[in-house]
Amino acid sequence: MQLTKLKVKNFRSFGDKETVVRFDQLTTFIGNNSSGKTALIHALLKLFGEGNNSLKRSDFHLPFDKKPDEMDRCELYIEAVFEFPELQDNHGFITYSTPTFFDNFVVEDVGKPPYIRIRLEATWERGNSFEGNIDSQIYFITASEDSEIEEQHKKRATKAMLSNIKCIYVPALRDPNEQLKNVSGSILYRILNGVNWADRTVDDIRKKTAELDKLFNNETGINTLKSAIQQYWNKYHGDNRYNQAVLTFNGTDMETILKRVELKFFPTETERDYSVNELGDGLRSLFYLSLVNTLLEIENQALSEIGANQRSFNIIPPVLTIVAVEEPENHIAPHLLGKVMKNLIDISTKENAQTILTSHSPAIIKRVDCKSIRHFRICNKRRSSVIKEIKLPKKESDCFKYVKGAVEAYPELYFAKLVILGEGDSEEYVIKKILTSLGRDIDVQGISIVPLGGRHVNHFWKLLKDLDIPHITLLDFDRERQGGGWGRIKYAIEQLIENGLSNEKLSTVEGIEDFSDDLEQIEKKIGYKDEVVNHWISFLEDNNVYFSYPLDLDFMLLEKYYKEYIDSLDKNEGPRLKINNVTKKIASLSDEDYSSSEYQERLTSYIQATLKQNGGDGRTYSEAQKQLMIWYNYFFLYKSKPVTHMRALEKLDFSQLQLPEPLERFINAIVKKIEG
Repeated sequence: MQLTKLKVKNFRSFGDKETVVRFDQLTTFIGNNSSGKTALIHALLKLFGEGNNSLKRSDFHLPFDKKPDEMDRCELYIEAVFEFPELQDNHGFITYSTPTFFDNFVVEDVGKPPYIRIRLEATWERGNSFEGNIDSQIYFITASEDSEIEEQHKKRATKAMLSNIKCIYVPALRDPNEQLKNVSGSILYRILNGVNWADRTVDDIRKKTAELDKLFNNETGINTLKSAIQQYWNKYHGDNRYNQAVLTFNGTDMETILKRVELKFFPTETERDYSVNELGDGLRSLFYLSLVNTLLEIENQALSEIGANQRSFNIIPPVLTIVAVEEPENHIAPHLLGKVMKNLIDISTKENAQTILTSHSPAIIKRVDCKSIRHFRICNKRRSSVIKEIKLPKKESDCFKYVKGAVEAYPELYFAKLVILGEGDSEEYVIKKILTSLGRDIDVQGISIVPLGGRHVNHFWKLLKDLDIPHITLLDFDRERQGGGWGRIKYAIEQLIENGLSNEKLSTVEGIEDFSDDLEQIEKKIGYKDEVVNHWISFLEDNNVYFSYPLDLDFMLLEKYYKEYIDSLDKNEGPRLKINNVTKKIASLSDEDYSSSEYQERLTSYIQATLKQNGGDGRTYSEAQKQLMIWYNYFFLYKSKPVTHMRALEKLDFSQLQLPEPLERFINAIVKKIEG
């Protein structure tokens, strides 16, 4: 049995439009604070939680355009849909989910798998008290999901039936001591109350407890204390009820004895044992999670003993236990997170369990399957929660592994207020340094810089658009490289079209009277005209796609800050060239050396290396730019790009410097987005 879907309407941060969330065996909720993750878990608890989970006025959604005193009535519902994969997979598991819920199955057609619908419906109306009047009822819905629900389709769900499904909630602030008390609803209560105590064991415990009580009362001091308590109690209390006050060492009934059960930890730094309250925050958090595993293990053992002559536990475990853990990373050392996640994943693989996680930690998110992630955000326009799934390329496609790997390597993009997509390590270092110089700390501003490596940018655009995460992109223009120049523009246009850019908007580009989808014809029509290319570049910048022009970011910075890059070299560093059998540093060549055949031959080879195989000959670059390609090769093809930029730019204050024009426009766009 498996929870596959939860539908919520008008519950807390979920508005009057139904929100539907799909569930896997392990499902991960991510998103910024107060985006609805905990609210959705509490929606499950209203149906299947232990203890008092009655609705309050604050559980009913307040529309964004109303004040509390303007609302007279509100209706909400929470519906859980469960399927039964064991009926299809036929793994041979021992299961009693089918007979338990058989009478409430919904079967849409012959051959289709059955499912059940459990629905909480509630109404709040203004009343004489602050809380108002709340009416609620939980039903089994016998109509299919695509049918209208009428009264005859509602079958009242009893507490006994609902108890077959349990939701264990592990809050972000974990206090295992509360779960170690033998009180109703605690984990220890569920375990100890289910122990199948032998009659002989119970009698022996009572006898031994009575012996201890006798030894305790034989002490003179204890007898004196008992007499004093009785004497003064009688002076205050004259009723014949409760008039005997007896001091005992322990109770004689099992319930009283079990309430005094304690867990101790040893060895310790001192000679005495430690209680759970004396452990550090991290160990307490780990122990809380271990209690959940313990309960599930006991329930599995009880399940395997059903029908046996001798049973260790006299309990019938729930058909399904849903374990909802908030922020498992809290208080736990990073190197232990892998172990924590493995245990939680193991829980999700059990026949009778599912796991829900919430997290803000990239260390947790990169350990779960992207497909299990549900991204939460608040729609500012309606002030209600919106939940989206992560959509990746088709698994069989070439880019699936790359995009999945990149998303898992940079999971912070899910929490970013702005994602900057760049080509590689150079962009990551340089953009961060420039923004820092401008007083824009990327961590404070909630900016995530994700290097693309020049691949599959369209899938990142789709992902971020689906999740409504603002983003901006800096690509290499790669003029005269294979696929560069107009090819880069064409690629960006095609991918923007795939992501919803309209032909009408494209027709506004200067020089394009009527845009058609045939970009090949446009290329033939315009040829390679700088003025037309510039119109497209301007258009793409309006759509948050920028280019490092004319080649890439490394070349653009080298051209602008040539002196700083040369000065960053040590005395013996720099490219050398042998002219007339004399080795010279290229930085100190004379005009005559520049016209030598050796230099021209080296320049030609470096131009080819810069523009790469099947690239051009550099004819669209100026002489000064072509000469820079020798240095481009030295700095960026033979050395580490981030280290090279770090050495050259570390002392520059970009708030006082003129940036290369394309980069300046890009940085200004980022600042504008940050400021809203």
